[in-house]
Amino acid sequence: MWLATFRDHLLPSHLLHQQGTVTITHCALLWWILCSCWSFTKTTSQKFYPTVTTQFGKLRGLRVPVPSEVLRPVDQYLGVPYAAPPVGDKRFMPPEQPTAWSGIKNATHFMPVCPQNIHNTVPEIMMPIWFTYNLDTVATYIQDQSEDCLYLNIYAPTEDDIRDSEARPVMVYIHGGSYMEGTGNMMDGSVLASYGNVVVVTLNYRIGILGFLSTGDQAAKGNYGLLDQIQALRWISKNIGYFGGDPGRITVFGSGIGASCVSLLTLSHHSEGLFHRAIIQSGSALSSWAVNYQPVKYTRMLAERVGCNVLDTLDMVSCLQKKSAKELVEQDIQAARYRVAFGPVIDGDVIPDDPEILMEQGEFLNYDIMLGVNQGEGLRFVENVMDLEDGVSGSDFDFAVSDFVDSLYGYPEGKDTLRETIKFMYTDWADKDNPETRRKTLVALFTDHQWVEPSVVTADLHARYGSPTYFYAFYHHCQSLMKPVWSDSAHGDEVPYVFGIPMVGPTDLFPCNFSRNDIMLSAVVMTYWTNFAKSGDPNKPVPQDTKFIHTKANRFEEVAWSKYDPFDQLYLHIGLKPRIRDHYRATKVAFWKHLVPHLYNLHDMFHYSSTTTKVTPLDPTQSNGKRSGTTGRPPASPGHNSGESGREMGPLIMPNPRDYSTELSVTIAVGASLLFLNVLAFAALYYRKDKRSRQDTSQQPSPQCDTKGNNNTSTIDETQSSQQRGQCEALHNPLHVSPSMDYSLSRRHSPDDIPLMTPNNITMIPNSLMGLSNMSPYSTFPAGYSSKGLPSTHSTTRV
Repeated sequence: MWLATFRDHLLPSHLLHQQGTVTITHCALLWWILCSCWSFTKTTSQKFYPTVTTQFGKLRGLRVPVPSEVLRPVDQYLGVPYAAPPVGDKRFMPPEQPTAWSGIKNATHFMPVCPQNIHNTVPEIMMPIWFTYNLDTVATYIQDQSEDCLYLNIYAPTEDDIRDSEARPVMVYIHGGSYMEGTGNMMDGSVLASYGNVVVVTLNYRIGILGFLSTGDQAAKGNYGLLDQIQALRWISKNIGYFGGDPGRITVFGSGIGASCVSLLTLSHHSEGLFHRAIIQSGSALSSWAVNYQPVKYTRMLAERVGCNVLDTLDMVSCLQKKSAKELVEQDIQAARYRVAFGPVIDGDVIPDDPEILMEQGEFLNYDIMLGVNQGEGLRFVENVMDLEDGVSGSDFDFAVSDFVDSLYGYPEGKDTLRETIKFMYTDWADKDNPETRRKTLVALFTDHQWVEPSVVTADLHARYGSPTYFYAFYHHCQSLMKPVWSDSAHGDEVPYVFGIPMVGPTDLFPCNFSRNDIMLSAVVMTYWTNFAKSGDPNKPVPQDTKFIHTKANRFEEVAWSKYDPFDQLYLHIGLKPRIRDHYRATKVAFWKHLVPHLYNLHDMFHYSSTTTKVTPLDPTQSNGKRSGTTGRPPASPGHNSGESGREMGPLIMPNPRDYSTELSVTIAVGASLLFLNVLAFAALYYRKDKRSRQDTSQQPSPQCDTKGNNNTSTIDETQSSQQRGQCEALHNPLHVSPSMDYSLSRRHSPDDIPLMTPNNITMIPNSLMGLSNMSPYSTFPAGYSSKGLPSTHSTTRV
């Protein structure tokens, strides 16, 4: 029966009807086909489970084929514990090492993600388009939640032959999500690992309240999410060799909030030696949302909502530890626009100081860094303000700029000037009445302020001593319904190209109509990214070659990505028409970096915000955590129209808001006192000289000098003749230094004539007070640095 059935389906009809029988040859052919089909089915249905032994025990992974003919299979090890569960009294504590296990641990499926609630108000302005558009799909990745969530996933390419057995570079991905949402489980590293021949690692870390709550003191210092990332890197550096990875070539990369985490990791001494290169995609530690400068405020708001609002912070933390994770993450606590409620804090330890100060001190020069931005990062900022389908009207443009200034800068003395200057800078005066043009310039405004300026400043500070730095601008995006057709490459649009999504087709998270150009560009981006992980140079060792997609060479084969430096500022324009360009949006960067801080508030230049200090306010209700900045970034306090209480209680970790008005007052008082003493001394000298003059020499003629400078007057006393000879000699010999003159008040012609005490002789003021120097163009070697060497320690400058 089954033979006849297969015969009818597999043999050609003209053979079946010849002589009404099936020959022996035909039966043999049929049998061979059946055996082949059975063998193929058996081979494809078999699964291979590779096993590795780590320092903590054995792991069983899964070998997975990648759905592309040019990619080899990948060994996946999912849900690998890198730290002990942070539960119970370990909540709000740094992570600890995982416990060793006996036997073989199954690592073929994802483990739970860290607690989060995407049904709260999601801060869409900081989220990638593909995340907010696909919240239903995202929900499927985060439905299994637990505080026991500190796991990582490893994607290791299989070996082609014995020559391919050398250790591979390691790329560790830090997921984004506004510090409140996300998981490493969403990003499959298989394509990137297989195409780039690297080991890819994704991970979960504590986020939101459980990852970044801070009381501002030892009760809960904060930064647990960053410490989780550091613990993961520590585990990777010790164990990745068992998976074929090279612990001496670890690159950390991330996008958005993930990029801010990467940027902060380069500034922390806790991560020294744990990685070697960093790729910072669309983010920076200098962005307004990278660091939370008001942690105590939001911690108090949370404690009040869940019934733990007690004055003693130890008791508060103890109370919060007893609450369920679900109850805590369900609290919808919103920060002011452009800020975060729970995120990294300057604690004096993990983040020892303000990020820009740490960069100026050269804390991140030991890392090779590649960074960049997308063309239209600020799309969601504008979409969140108004409907943009028909462009932006003049009144809507004015409202958006005013709302931006109010939310981010508060109500400074120069608010009106600041607002009007921003409007002037972002008006296309050649087409100022076109609503679509206004829409484009408004997107550019948010892009420049939130992404471009922080990234360019980061690149400048990193490259000025020759540390390998590469900058890019991403100008491509896939065609989809996730955003308007008029929009450019928005925040997060580079992510699918980095992970090779176009090579395997649309996915639930990236429902794009990928073309052959998209596949080509993804191959190009993965080559650049993995080359950088291999050598620190995106141009080598693997050349750009996508002939498996197009028969002709792509344009990237003719482009060499040049290093970035603060003078030429060369960068790679990544798009279908790549090219090397220079000074990315330089005018707008200079505007935000140099001009805006002075328009914002000139007297803020005399506020110091360097050394992080724990401050215990005398009146706890008056502490609002405000940070006064000396850089291009505005103070971190939210706008006064945010509707949030500015009151905080308890100790606060914050940049020291020392107001140098006291020191200046003391300096002025001392200077005035010294001036007064000088006046008294000169008055006494004048009185004595005047008295002697009246008694002895009031009638003597002026000294006469001959043409040779000789004094012809013989009747001058010893004291007078000595001074007069010196005067005569000085007239005929400019190089002659005359004796000290009698600086009586009657002979004072210029303030320069009098060697009064000056601030040079009185005081020394820290560099951070030198705010007025910021009016000059960006200096490559500011105070405290040498043009021939690395930054010196925090020095002082005489003024």
